[in-house]
Amino acid sequence: MKNSEFPYISSLIINDCYAYQGLRIDTHAPKGEFRHIILTGKNGSGKTTILNRVEHLLIHLKQGGLPNNQAVYFKELIKSNPKHPQIQDWVRELHKFDAINIQYTYKEELLQANKDFLFSFFKASRKVVVKNVDTVTKQDNFTNQLSQSQNSTEFFIANFKQYLVNKKVYQAFAQLGGRQEEIQENERFFENFTQTLRDIFHDQKLVLEFEQANFEFFLRLGDGRRITFNELSDGFSAFLNILMDLFMRVDLIRKEKYDFAYNPAGFVLIDEPETHLHISMQYEVLPIIARLFPNLQMIVATHSPAVISSLKNAVVYDLSSQKQVADWLVGSSYSELMIRHFGLENEFSPVADRILEEVNNAIKAKDTAKLQQVFIENEQYLTPSLRLEIESQLIELQAPLSA
Repeated sequence: MKNSEFPYISSLIINDCYAYQGLRIDTHAPKGEFRHIILTGKNGSGKTTILNRVEHLLIHLKQGGLPNNQAVYFKELIKSNPKHPQIQDWVRELHKFDAINIQYTYKEELLQANKDFLFSFFKASRKVVVKNVDTVTKQDNFTNQLSQSQNSTEFFIANFKQYLVNKKVYQAFAQLGGRQEEIQENERFFENFTQTLRDIFHDQKLVLEFEQANFEFFLRLGDGRRITFNELSDGFSAFLNILMDLFMRVDLIRKEKYDFAYNPAGFVLIDEPETHLHISMQYEVLPIIARLFPNLQMIVATHSPAVISSLKNAVVYDLSSQKQVADWLVGSSYSELMIRHFGLENEFSPVADRILEEVNNAIKAKDTAKLQQVFIENEQYLTPSLRLEIESQLIELQAPLSA
C-alpha cells in the first residue's frame, strides 16, 4: 500500500464515552492526506478515556479484526440471550467497540489487510528505564514485537540499549563481510539519532559514545558531562521515551521492506506530551516527531497551550466546550491562549491580580497618595508588562509613578 492510500483517521465519532454522547471530531483532511488530532480540556474532561478507546479499536484492527463487526456480534449476542449469566460481560465488551467509531480517509478494511502499519500509545507517566546489556541477542526478538499490541511500547523502550548494541555488533559483522549497504544504513541510523539528541539538548557538540567492553552508551555533552540514558532528567527521559520506541519501530519496518529510506504510515497516541518538559521543549516535542516521522498521524491529549499551538497541520478539539478550536491557536502567544482558550481572566499571576485590584481601587477613589504607596510597596514584583498595565490605568489621574 502506498502512503498516499493509507487509511488515516478522518473523524472520531464519540457515541458514548465518559460523559460525552454524540460528539464528532472531523479533520476535514482529503484522501491521501491527514491532520493530527489534539484533544484539550480541563482535568476530568475525558481526554485519556477517549485515547484508551481509540487504542482499543486500533489494536483490534492490527490484530486483524474489524471493530464494527465485533459491535454487531455482541449486540446480536445480547439480544438473543438477555438472561445469560455472562450478559454483563458482553455489555462491557460491546461498549469497548461501540463507545467510539472511527472513520478513515479510506475503508478500515485496508488496515485489517495491512496489519504492518505502525502503532504506538504513550501513556502520561513516562520515564526511560533502559535495561543493562551483557550480550548480543537475535533480531527476531525485536521483529516479533512489531506484531504485538499489548506492552510492545514498554518492551521497545526497556530494550533500546540492547537494540543499539545489536546494531553496533551487526555493523562490525557487515564490515567484515563487506556489505556496504548495511554498513551505510547503520551509519545513517546513528547519525540521525545523534543529530536528534543534539536538537533536543540544544547541544551541537553532543556525541553518542559506545563502550564495547561493557556494552554501554554514553551521551557526552559539549560541556564535558557524560551520562547514560538512565541518568537523564525526567523531562528528557519522557521525550526520549517516545523517540526510542519510534526509532526502533521505523528501523525494523525498513529492514523488513529492504527499503532504508521508507517512512512508514501509522498512528501515534500520546497522552500529555508535555510531561516533565520545560516550556521551550513543549513547543518542540510534536514538531520534532512530525519532522522525523512525517507519515505518522498523532492523536494527542494535552493541557499545554505550548503543545496545542505548536503544529499547523492539526485539528484542536476542546472537550470542555465541546467545540473545535479555530486555527488562530497556532499563531497565538502563550498569554493569549491562557486568556482566550484556557479561560483565565488575564495573563497575570494571582499576586499581580491583587496588585491591580489595589491600583483600581485607588483610581476609583482618585487617591494619588495610595497609588504611590502601592507602587513603592510592590515595585520589586512589577515586570515591564505589569508596570505598563498599571501606568495605562493611571493616565486619567495624570499621576506618573516615581519610586
